Amino acid sequence: MHSQRLATHIRPMQPADLPTIIALDREIFGGYGADESPEVIGARLAVFPAGCVVLEATEQESVSIAGYLTTEKWSSSREPALDEDPYSSHQPDGKVLCITTLAVAPTFQRRGIGPQLLEQALLVAAQEKCSQIILETAHAQGWYERLGFATVGKRIERGIPLFIMQKYV
Repeated sequence: MHSQRLATHIRPMQPADLPTIIALDREIFGGYGADESPEVIGARLAVFPAGCVVLEATEQESVSIAGYLTTEKWSSSREPALDEDPYSSHQPDGKVLCITTLAVAPTFQRRGIGPQLLEQALLVAAQEKCSQIILETAHAQGWYERLGFATVGKRIERGIPLFIMQKYV
């Protein structure tokens, strides 16, 4: 168990971060088939850089990307889909913020990284004047519910049960 407090810093995602982000996406979500294409991950950064951040953690003088957040804006609430093309789905004037990915590296899980990334999503929603946040999750439904999200649907994609969740902000 990790007992020491991590020094963390959230910063805008940069194109140079993409190889690490893509590897983390594969590591975190690939085991059950929910990892997304590198092209889609890169497109999220290209179309909505203000909605993409990384959280760096410093531990024993080593800095690592401990987690990341990607989002896009929609004009109306609907179910998310894996590998959806952000060039088509992102609406710059939208008032619904979709968390397309909120991920924490396995070695940093259960160390307070997820709540920091979710807080960043709330800040993005406020800055972008969004009134609702929507997301889907395969394994973190209880965590999101504890943080004020409601389950509004369930679907199966790629054989994976996904819970659609929302929160008004």
